[in-house]
Amino acid sequence: MTEPVPVPPSQPPVVEQMGARLHPLTPFVKGWGYFVVAAFALVNNEGLRSNLEIAGIGLAAVLVGGILLGALSWWFTKWQLTDEAIRVDSGFLFRRTRIIRFDRIQAIDVAQPFVARLFGMAELRMDVAGGGKSDGRLSYFKYTEARELRTILLVRAKGEHAAQQQEQEQEHEPEALLVVPTNRLLGATLLSSTVVGSAGALIWLIVATMVFDFHVGLFAGLPLLLGVVQPIWKQVVGNHGFTLSQTDHGLRTKRGLFDVQRQTIPPGRVQGLLITEPIIWRLLGWSRVELDIAGVAGGKEDGDDHLEGAQLLPVGERGEVAAVLARVLPGFNLDAIEMQRAPERAKWLRPIGWRFLAYGADQQVFVTTAGWVSRRTSIVLHHKTQSVRLAQGPIQRRLNLADVHIDTPVGPTNAVALHRSAEEAAWLTQAQAQQARQARQAIESNRPHES
Repeated sequence: MTEPVPVPPSQPPVVEQMGARLHPLTPFVKGWGYFVVAAFALVNNEGLRSNLEIAGIGLAAVLVGGILLGALSWWFTKWQLTDEAIRVDSGFLFRRTRIIRFDRIQAIDVAQPFVARLFGMAELRMDVAGGGKSDGRLSYFKYTEARELRTILLVRAKGEHAAQQQEQEQEHEPEALLVVPTNRLLGATLLSSTVVGSAGALIWLIVATMVFDFHVGLFAGLPLLLGVVQPIWKQVVGNHGFTLSQTDHGLRTKRGLFDVQRQTIPPGRVQGLLITEPIIWRLLGWSRVELDIAGVAGGKEDGDDHLEGAQLLPVGERGEVAAVLARVLPGFNLDAIEMQRAPERAKWLRPIGWRFLAYGADQQVFVTTAGWVSRRTSIVLHHKTQSVRLAQGPIQRRLNLADVHIDTPVGPTNAVALHRSAEEAAWLTQAQAQQARQARQAIESNRPHES
């Protein structure tokens, strides 16, 4: 008798898509905002308001042009599944091909921005190791199609068991560890330096216009108005209902009023942390925590001068910050680290801020602090250090000072021990390089070896 042939475990049926296109309404969902901006600009133009016919023709031209460009972009954008990756071809003038390997996918979420939700559409957001935020986005599909494609990708990337676990987590939200109140989000945003500065300048502009008859027009005050409205929209609406939960795959964040976003922070992939404390926040005991995550490249946000990372806590009290830091780095206590301040002669380079320049370390991390108006505390894990380098400018050489840079992957964390004595900087460079090497060796020795 012949033995029965073993049947492989069942998987979702996979139909290889050869050049499949996205939902035909994708151009409208992506581009409606540009049409609104164009309409606003035309309405507020005094010359066009007096000639409604020209304004109507201009608005129609913007609408038709936007539809044509969007249609071309949609027509030349195709995706397909291969044996090892999902491939996305796009661009009608400059062709671009994205190949997202299944083994590089960390997590997948089905998201429905507000306008897409109105049409029953959704996009796939994939956390891809080594890719940026836009590299892992594929939009838009019908909601049911997005869910089916998510399941197929999860099975190929993680296996059937892991896919089932993530599907269950998607359906049933885990118990929340922490929820940020909306009133705190609003208060923190209103007290941020960007909003305070923009609001002050806007008030001065209004007073100058009314009292001194100093007419500058609407568009002169528009950037200042955006400086107030944009942070409120981004922080309060974007982070509405911010919830931090613990799952089997790591910490999970959920946020957003109209566009609900979820992100999983896998354990062991955190490269560094950044704690930001604006001066007014410090008086209230508030701070923000961001992460550098392996495989998630940072990008500059509009109006920001630093790279954005994964948001662990948009605004939290000191006790909450300590609790979430302990979740990411078990046993870590920032207050227990002894910080070494910069020498007094550094005041020639930082007359006020030199008192806030410091560094410290323990067996797990290297920490630096800098900033007076907005204090930034950078935390780098020793075994995630990529390189250590010493830098010294001409004025620093005259003062016998130097900087020590602890280099990490792209992200918000920027650990630099600023303006140390040259002798201390040379010693610190060697000591930190040795500490990083020993930490990596300890990690490697603790990993299970294949037999």
